Amino acid sequence: MNLQAIIITNLFGIALLVILLISSHLVRQRRQLSDKLFTGMIINTALACLIEMLTFLFDGQSQVQGVYVMNLLGNSFLYVANIIDCFSWCLYADLHLYHDENRIRKKFFKMGFPAIICLIAVILNLKFQFLFNIDENAFYHRQIGGYIFYAVTMSYLVYSIVTRHLYNKRYGRDRFFPIYMFLTPILVGATAQYIIYGLSIGWCCTALGLVGIYMSLQNELSYIDPLTKLYNRNYLDHVLKQISRKQTSAGGLMIDLDYFKSINDRFGHTVGDEALVDASTIIRLNIPAKVLPIRFAGDEFIILMQTDQESDLIQIENHLRDALLQFNQAGKKPYQLSFSIGRSMYHPENTTDSFLNEMDNCMYQEKRTKHSRSSAEKMSAPA
Repeated sequence: MNLQAIIITNLFGIALLVILLISSHLVRQRRQLSDKLFTGMIINTALACLIEMLTFLFDGQSQVQGVYVMNLLGNSFLYVANIIDCFSWCLYADLHLYHDENRIRKKFFKMGFPAIICLIAVILNLKFQFLFNIDENAFYHRQIGGYIFYAVTMSYLVYSIVTRHLYNKRYGRDRFFPIYMFLTPILVGATAQYIIYGLSIGWCCTALGLVGIYMSLQNELSYIDPLTKLYNRNYLDHVLKQISRKQTSAGGLMIDLDYFKSINDRFGHTVGDEALVDASTIIRLNIPAKVLPIRFAGDEFIILMQTDQESDLIQIENHLRDALLQFNQAGKKPYQLSFSIGRSMYHPENTTDSFLNEMDNCMYQEKRTKHSRSSAEKMSAPA
């Protein structure tokens, strides 16, 4: 790969990342840790594209004063950038899937230990040059330790695949986080660069991966509720159209959070949001992997599954009521949660509107019964 091609490739990568940085401006306003990690990967990769281009310009230029030090430090940065990007990707993938910063804090040292060892190795390499060395003519040469270093960085990418597999096994496939959009160009570029010495497409491929994952995740902004992380009504409409078009059977549960207004009035809207998140967590953790949990509106949720057996819905409903009882008995929150649940079956001869209306009517029937019972208990209470 000649120098001109290397410069063009890396400039292309930098241009992609600058555009990505500008287009992701609004997303960064959320100030979430996952967004900060993604921004960090963009900046780190852009710097790596620039510095890799410079290291190729410096390579073999022994007549230039200070080129040895520049080459040594520049290539050291590329090794550091490599491990930081891979580690950051693992953190980002875990956060994006589980939305749990406490989970990351608990796993941070265990996940970061290989990265720390690699960073120490880069520092030691400045003296002992077992990862790479710069010869007297200012040429870069990869050493045996460099191959081990690359193997460690690849293991981080494999770890992210395992993380996603375990998530999918427990919660079902995340439809808007196609990690292979990120990993495929990186693996192709890294493999080619590993096999063919002097090839320089790895960082540009990383830039392509970041752009790919960002473009795919834009659907999430349209279809995922930002508070509960469940699917939203837009996605429900999309799925119902698919069910209607394919003429497949489906079942649904509509869930209303009882007495939600009293939680807001008594504890404030911030605690009310916590109650909604708790309710969504109970729902998400107690349904099968292929069932869709949806925040329908306000304090109402819908669970949608492809089935022609009402017994499947009844089983899920029983699981939810048991989980709700356990939550309330734990007493970890200042409020108690209560669900009113209505169910209905969709068959090809029905309309989606009648399917939703039946769920809604059944749910309100239980809700009216609860409120009537609550009013009767208040009236019968001694003054």
